[in-house]
Amino acid sequence: MSALVAGFLLIGYLLAPGVIYRLFFSAYIPARRYQRTRTEEVVFSLLVTMVPFVLSWILLVHTPLGKLPTLAIGPPKAEAYRIVFRSLLPGPELTPSNPLIAKVHLADAYLRAFLEQGRFLLLLWLFCALEGWASGLIVSRYGDYSTNQRMHQLLKRFCDDFLLTYVSEWELLFTTRSLSRSQQDFDVEIDALAAGILYRGKLVDWFLDQDGKLEGIFLERAARYQQAELERDRERGAERARESYWRTIPGAKLYLVASTIANYNIRYVPPMQQDSTLAQLRARFGEEAIITPLPPDNFDDPINSP
Repeated sequence: MSALVAGFLLIGYLLAPGVIYRLFFSAYIPARRYQRTRTEEVVFSLLVTMVPFVLSWILLVHTPLGKLPTLAIGPPKAEAYRIVFRSLLPGPELTPSNPLIAKVHLADAYLRAFLEQGRFLLLLWLFCALEGWASGLIVSRYGDYSTNQRMHQLLKRFCDDFLLTYVSEWELLFTTRSLSRSQQDFDVEIDALAAGILYRGKLVDWFLDQDGKLEGIFLERAARYQQAELERDRERGAERARESYWRTIPGAKLYLVASTIANYNIRYVPPMQQDSTLAQLRARFGEEAIITPLPPDNFDDPINSP
């Protein structure tokens, strides 16, 4: 029975609050994607449970809310807790005059204590959900906080020192969450040097292992830089704009393995117009811009052909 009670308290007061907090926090921003140790999980749950626990205790002990709903099952609350506590203590068992009545009385005490704890836990979990939702809301506006306003400085410091420690650093690098809300629709573009070849494209997804390390990235509108062609033109003395050496890679997405990436550069740029005409592109980038047409669908060798 002691193990059952200990498991109930561990799940109800430590593990469940942490899960509820992360669930509502993730409505705004995904939580850090790695496996915590049991010690880290307990410490995290303790931190997010402290404020909800104090609020729940104040409401149930010092306000009429603690008597709602009225419970008429078993002995009074204080007596029920004493009976349960005595039953869990080691020591010689007293032989009651009527064992059946004693067992019924003990069962009623456990039921009353369980209902009292259930009322407390429901309120505790509700505050944990609100805490997770409020924390996610604060983090989602991280890019809008100004260093010139005192309140914004405090919120940014709170994010940096506590909230963002439970968010993947890749989430901040590979998304526009660190930008203001007016720039949230910007595209994240990457120049990546992988296996000696320079690629660029719009970042659309990435993958992490259980330790939070980057495993790979997906790029749209991917292009490959023709370094060999550039060197041949230099040997012949030909001069061409650097932009002309980029070759679009056919296909919906390009996957790059993180272990092959030597370095990368991240840019946050306004979203491209999907249906831009050639005249619109000329007007936007100038007449001197070189616009490379997409290769045909039956392009034989998109990787090795110039």
